[in-house]
Amino acid sequence: MSEELDRERARQAAMLFVANTRRHKRLLRKFVSELGICHSQHRLLMHLHRMECAPSQTELAHTFEVSTAAIAVSLKKLETGGYIRRCAAVEDSRYNEIAITEKGEELIRQTESLFTSADVAMFSEFSAEELESFISGMEKMKTAMKQFEEGRREVPRLKGIHVREFLAGAGNQSK
Repeated sequence: MSEELDRERARQAAMLFVANTRRHKRLLRKFVSELGICHSQHRLLMHLHRMECAPSQTELAHTFEVSTAAIAVSLKKLETGGYIRRCAAVEDSRYNEIAITEKGEELIRQTESLFTSADVAMFSEFSAEELESFISGMEKMKTAMKQFEEGRREVPRLKGIHVREFLAGAGNQSK
């Protein structure tokens, strides 16, 4: 962040970014719910769609940071809804292979189309140059945030207090 960058404008930009990200997420969740499937089941179905081979329930639980029981419930609901089918693996009958059904594939096509429409609508007021500038800015933001996360770059001081000092002090107060 350059020293000349207005802190208030940077804060306003961050707040707008977060607000628009949330609004976009709400819109996508609305689209999914209108198709008759809950958000978590849809995320699971989309993840399965992207995988070369179906992962185990334990791997899915780790990926989604939920219990294996929660994954089992979601898989059962997807199976009951006709979006997937499970059958015992040929090599090991203790393991279920998961296949996306034609109904599941159709749902994936519908949501991909709806999501693309939402993305295009979100940028409909942008000129081609503004969109390129936005993408460039987002790439810069991604790089900076990654550097902060990895500790390769320090977060700037705000009002004389370094963010790390502030967080360390907040951690001590909770003890």
